[in-house]
Amino acid sequence: MITKGEFLKKYHISEAEFREAEISWDDLCEIYDDYVEHKQSKYKAIRDDFFDTYLKDMNEGKSEAERIKVHTISTRIKDPEHLLAKIVIRKRKNDKKYYKLDKTNYEKFVTDLLGIRCLVTFKADWISFHEYIMSKFENDVKYYVKDSIADFDPDESHWYFAEEPKVHIRNGDFREIYKGVLSPDCIIDGKIYRAVHYIIKYKGIYLEIQLRTLFEESWSEIDHAIAYPYYKDDPILKEYTELLNRLAGLADEMGGFFRKLKELEVEHLEHLPESLKQDVPADEDADKNTVMEVKVEDVGTLNTCGDCLESVLNE
Repeated sequence: MITKGEFLKKYHISEAEFREAEISWDDLCEIYDDYVEHKQSKYKAIRDDFFDTYLKDMNEGKSEAERIKVHTISTRIKDPEHLLAKIVIRKRKNDKKYYKLDKTNYEKFVTDLLGIRCLVTFKADWISFHEYIMSKFENDVKYYVKDSIADFDPDESHWYFAEEPKVHIRNGDFREIYKGVLSPDCIIDGKIYRAVHYIIKYKGIYLEIQLRTLFEESWSEIDHAIAYPYYKDDPILKEYTELLNRLAGLADEMGGFFRKLKELEVEHLEHLPESLKQDVPADEDADKNTVMEVKVEDVGTLNTCGDCLESVLNE
């Protein structure tokens, strides 16, 4: 355990900010010791169990059309020093309800001690995961946590969503994809980062699942390495990480646009007259997305991606 001075310097916390949090260094040390000695191993076991049960083989036995389109899954148990910094800066300093947090109940307040991150290639891919994970746990508004202490369910066999799923987006982001799936109050714009959040009560603890695209994750990793959360007020770093964030959002929109063009082309080819179609030979190395081949000399000008693009722009 580092000293208080080393901790404040490492996490860029001033003495005034520490006093504002109204928690003693001894209390933080007790939370640190309890977490390291008694809780981390428990969280690791629950993480492995959750992954093996719900994520490892979630596409087993599913057809291509039924697949849950998750590109990558990663997990982490919160670092103990990061836990203390979060309690000081992002909890007690900014929200008075966390003044009740202490070494006996911090697990009831901090819902991301166990974190799972699912990455998708296209924004639209989140829907398949959303439908899957929502089918696995009880989702009842009466179990949503409003008071961290009073609403904590001690029953370790009761697994449920502890919050309504929500998405954080930036101003100006495309939001239609979330409408009709998430309630309007759970589409939260004006944020710096983008991610869909799920908080699940599982085997006596809370775990957080974040779902975002590969581009969103790339921005987040760079932002965390350079600015977040301890240099987030640096004007130069803030300006350039926001620029990178806008570029990541644009890249996601372009990826979705190209995907739509491909779907339009495949749809067009599927509706060509039979006389213009030629079956694709069975080949394990062939592109699975190829539906058929068309003899260009027999057709003249085809609606290829370029033609689809021109059609979309004309509309």
